[in-house]
Parts: sequence; C-alpha cells; structure tokens
Amino acid sequence: MLKIGKILATRLEEKNMTQKEIAKKLNISPGAFSAYVTDTNFPRLDILKDICQILDIDLNHLLHLNSHGNPDLLIQGKDEEKVIQYMRSLSPKEREILLEGIQSLMNIIEKMNHLKE
Repeated sequence: MLKIGKILATRLEEKNMTQKEIAKKLNISPGAFSAYVTDTNFPRLDILKDICQILDIDLNHLLHLNSHGNPDLLIQGKDEEKVIQYMRSLSPKEREILLEGIQSLMNIIEKMNHLKE
C-alpha cells in the first residue's frame, strides 16, 4: 500500500490543524482519518481529493507520481495540458470528431515512419 501518512501529518502540523478538525471537514470519523495518517488504511479517491484541497497538497506529490515515473498518470507539460483542457471542453460529438482526426493523423505519421525505414 502506498504510504501517505507522513505527508498528511506534516501538512496538518503546518496548517495547525488536528486530525479531528479535518475529519469533521471530510465528514468522516476521526478514527478513519487517523488510519490514513498511520498508513493502516488508504482513503477513497474522492476523500483523497478533498484531503488534498483542504491541506493544499499536490496530488502528484502525495502519491509520489513524479518519482515513480508513471507517465500514464501525469500530464507531461503545457502542450498536453492544453490538449486535455480543450478536449474536456468539447461536447461528446465534437470529441468524437476530434478523435477521428487524431486517428487519421496518427495513421499518416505511422505511414511516413514506415517509408523512412
């Protein structure tokens, strides 16, 4: 299990918050939050997101995604971020059209790469 307890404990101290206070904000029992801090239990994703917002923690940092080199879970730079934000702004039909265009471009690039070989 991924260990996040030390980061949570440190941020609580930095924010001058108690486990009881954050548990109340999260609408969970103090014991449940204590289990996160002691690394005996891991929060659900929705609770984890709320913890990060309350304690002002970057989720990538909390989950050590940067150090694990997991590019499937990280946005790799501003260009990818722009593409993702644009795609999320589209209607389902517009998204379908965009994906068809991307697939066409991928096919062209693949053909070009085969010609180089």
